[in-house]
Amino acid sequence: MQSTTSTVKGVISEVMSTLTGTTSTSNTSCPLAPPSIISANTGIPTTSPPELKNTFTTMTGCPIAHMKNSLTAGPQGPILLQDTVLMEKVTQFTREKIPARNVHALGTGAYGKLTVTNDISQYTCAKLFSKIGTETPLFARFSGVFTEQGDPETNRDPRGFALKFYTEEGNWDLLTINTPVFNCRDVKVGPDAVHANKRDPRSAMWSPTQFWDFTVNHPEGLHQVLMLYSDRGGTPMSFRMIHAYGCNTFSFINVNKERFWVKFHLISMQGCKGFNMLEAKIIAGEDPNFLTRDLREAIERGDFPKWRFACQIMPEEEGYKSPFAFDCTKVWKHSDYPLIDIGIVEINKNPIDYFTEVEQVAFSPANVVPGIGFSPDKLLQGRLLIYDDAQHHRIGPNHKELPINRPIVEPHTMWNIGGNFQLETKDKYPHYYPSYFQKLKPDPKYMEPPLLVNGAVGYYDYPLEGTDEDYYAQPRELFTRVMSTIDKQNLFENIAASLAKVTSEDVVQAVIQQCYLVDQKLGDGVSTLLKSRRMGTKPKTIGETLLTQYNELLASTKEFGKMPATNSVAKTLGTESIAHQVPLRTEFSTQ
Repeated sequence: MQSTTSTVKGVISEVMSTLTGTTSTSNTSCPLAPPSIISANTGIPTTSPPELKNTFTTMTGCPIAHMKNSLTAGPQGPILLQDTVLMEKVTQFTREKIPARNVHALGTGAYGKLTVTNDISQYTCAKLFSKIGTETPLFARFSGVFTEQGDPETNRDPRGFALKFYTEEGNWDLLTINTPVFNCRDVKVGPDAVHANKRDPRSAMWSPTQFWDFTVNHPEGLHQVLMLYSDRGGTPMSFRMIHAYGCNTFSFINVNKERFWVKFHLISMQGCKGFNMLEAKIIAGEDPNFLTRDLREAIERGDFPKWRFACQIMPEEEGYKSPFAFDCTKVWKHSDYPLIDIGIVEINKNPIDYFTEVEQVAFSPANVVPGIGFSPDKLLQGRLLIYDDAQHHRIGPNHKELPINRPIVEPHTMWNIGGNFQLETKDKYPHYYPSYFQKLKPDPKYMEPPLLVNGAVGYYDYPLEGTDEDYYAQPRELFTRVMSTIDKQNLFENIAASLAKVTSEDVVQAVIQQCYLVDQKLGDGVSTLLKSRRMGTKPKTIGETLLTQYNELLASTKEFGKMPATNSVAKTLGTESIAHQVPLRTEFSTQ
């Protein structure tokens, strides 16, 4: 047991040393946060009189005399409904949760800024990029994708990095993940891709079988799957140490109304590091909130993480000819479309109210500013609806009026009338257009150039659909040219460990076949390690051994009270656990 404990401590010590190697005691002020919604819209002051400064009040501002006990008729009750403080407290409690995000539920957030370091005005007229040195405040949300609230943050999962830029032309939301590609490319497949990565609806348990079943039936997603089962892509060591990518193709539009296709990149200036499978599991048990804690503590000590913000640019005409321009399961080669620097993203201030700032922040790729537009990307087109629609369901129709989502410019909108939690108190007449009473009007100078379309309405496959170039060429290049020897070995280990839990042999063989279609060495590496796991020739970790032995023990013992005082599990650990040092009973003693 001592060697095991030393190993665990060694892993954690090494990880913390890596994460905190560069520290700073400096502390700078944070960029401007979005303005709060001020009750002065009604003309009523919101300050409290001095005598109430240190006094509890109700949510309506009335001072509270007693907090400890409920108001009762006599010392033994019953409780009276006229205890309005109690009623307010419990009714607020039962409503304090909103629906969790279906994806990206597990996450944290922080404030920061973008500082422009390069002139890209030849590509875009967006004002936030118009001048070197321009600073734009932002809020960022870091998250898992398929993991759920309460899960350990080091579980294998893609990671999200969404940014809300508060610009003088409105809010721009950039949603990125830590792989440059998605696992699907048409929004019609999107819900299936999410369901396959979620829990089995029959048992509510995680299911490697359904994940791999979906993967082999959507080989266009193999590219992301190989990244997900790498250490850096699937089990990153820190939110500060992830590269992030917009994946979808967007537009830049310049002052001459010329369009360019663009992909966004965030390159971590802290480096990109990941846990191996054993490290990730150990950390998950010791600190389920490891990634959040690491980010918050880095910001608190003034060690502000930074990302190089860059983009790839493709001329408009090339996009209409390229088979992969609007395919978010593919990357654009840097040799063809090199990275162009935009600026530096810095994260430098922690939130003070998780629910208000992190849980209620709402991102959507539909939120763009003049100079940034969309593309025919079939996944992006669906996301333009899905993200806002999800926030309408989660938070309500007026979620954009919440302080964290509100722009720093005054919105001039006529259709935000009514709905739950309408926060604006202002004259909204006339609430139709056009009108003799209406001073507001659209401005044609913000009109985008038209998008070209070609062909009749129909259901179309992607160019090169089903070919080696479509499914396997880029995953092969990732495996053979990008991954190091240790990356490959850990990839074999990670995939084999997951396949060992798949309950369908047909699915297992289909996965191995797909691996061989990517590269012979990938197929050999995965199949060899899977075979050694099944034959028992590969040594198990202590966690795997413990799991196997307890499963066998519990399956053969009808009553927990009959479990022997010592067993092979205790021998595996090198000591008897506390549970085996006392007499075991089927129920607690009543004495």
